[in-house]
Amino acid sequence: MTNPDPTVSPFLQAVARPVVPPSTRGARLVRWAVGVASLAVVAALMLAPDFWPLLTRLDHWTADWRTAYLSDRPATQNTRIAVIAITDETLRNYVSSPIDRGLLAELVEAVDKAGPAVIALDVLFLKATDAAKDERLIQALRASRAKIVLGALDARGDLLQFQREFQAAYLSRSERQAGFVNTRHENDDVVRFTASDFGKSPYPKSFSRLIAEMAGARGTDDTSKPIPWLLDAADGKPAFLTIAAERLLGPQGSADAASLKDRAVIIGGVFPFRDQHRVPLSVRTGASMPGVYIHATVAAGLLDPNRRIAEISPLATRLLLAGLALPAVLMGLALWRSMAVAFLGHGFAVVLLLAADAVCFTQFRLLLPFTLAVTAWVAGITAGRFLGAVAVPNFSFRRSAS
Repeated sequence: MTNPDPTVSPFLQAVARPVVPPSTRGARLVRWAVGVASLAVVAALMLAPDFWPLLTRLDHWTADWRTAYLSDRPATQNTRIAVIAITDETLRNYVSSPIDRGLLAELVEAVDKAGPAVIALDVLFLKATDAAKDERLIQALRASRAKIVLGALDARGDLLQFQREFQAAYLSRSERQAGFVNTRHENDDVVRFTASDFGKSPYPKSFSRLIAEMAGARGTDDTSKPIPWLLDAADGKPAFLTIAAERLLGPQGSADAASLKDRAVIIGGVFPFRDQHRVPLSVRTGASMPGVYIHATVAAGLLDPNRRIAEISPLATRLLLAGLALPAVLMGLALWRSMAVAFLGHGFAVVLLLAADAVCFTQFRLLLPFTLAVTAWVAGITAGRFLGAVAVPNFSFRRSAS
């Protein structure tokens, strides 16, 4: 018969109270199994970055919330990029698909008069329309004093052969450079990363990269990179200056056009059901983002090297996970009978990891594999607790009565 030691405080007795019931043969087998399985999880996490790099991106459910609330919020609108939005209102007297090329020619000419650094058309040219309008746009593109970037779909685009042939011929006639506008969607259909290049493509660089380079960016590379999203400006304005296309061509257009000088101006469609994409910011706003703003965001990130976001390497990921799992196992072994392990091993540790993740993102522009880190810690704690319960089943802060 044993009794609580009166020399041990009630608090310490409560903290040291066993959290695993007395051992039985069946319970011991279960603890062995859980402990070994948890160690196997830790071992798998150590190997995963080498054999399955995409595993480090499985924490999207937390990463999207982090991005939606902690991305850069500038003091005011981006000063280097503007968007000319072609909407259903713009097209009320025009054919909507393909977008009327006579209208596009007017927009190019109106923007060019404002003295922009770059004019970019986020529009696809996949078939002939009115011959006179097709030719007018070609002439407007050739005559533009500003640098021109056109959009194209590369071999990854779901195009028919005649569409590929027309696209290639029309872009060639323009005598201007074209970049691919393909967007990269993850398995959950959310755009988080830039698309990679595609081998020996006639469009080796992305649309956004060409915009940034023509606007003066150096050392650009947006291949499979995290997109540095922008929140609306602190003064309440949208991240990018946006002018409705019909307004630019209207009586007040000259006043609006003055704000386009020296900017990279992207002309593209903003429609409710076309070219809309879910992005990390969507978890906060509930809204999809038009493709033209995704291209604008990528280009803005390339123009500001200080905003580029990096992911840690597979080796650094392994070291991070090992550095979390090993102390967790030791803590689980040392405190397996203590109620404190539940607090230290789960809630408190997750809060600390969440804070570290936020600091790395906001201060160092670094994405940490938060979910993998939490998994490594919890698996380590679990392995230590259950194996400790088997290896040291009779340890206690109690002693036999005299």
